Amino acid sequence: MTINWGGLGEVFVVAIVASVLFVGLFSVGIGAWTRRGEAVLNNVLAIGCFVLCAVIIGYGIFAIAHK
Repeated sequence: MTINWGGLGEVFVVAIVASVLFVGLFSVGIGAWTRRGEAVLNNVLAIGCFVLCAVIIGYGIFAIAHK
């Protein structure tokens, strides 16, 4: 039995990058949501961030379920 270190490293890097980007996207959504009364753009930004987060989660569930 051998370990594919290249594949393991690739999965590790993709998981870290995806996690950081997802948390960042959600944080921007939360920040915009707390300032939603100040400008219409904050509402659009918050809803857009949350929709993108939902799409990412849905794609992850879809990818896992159809393997």
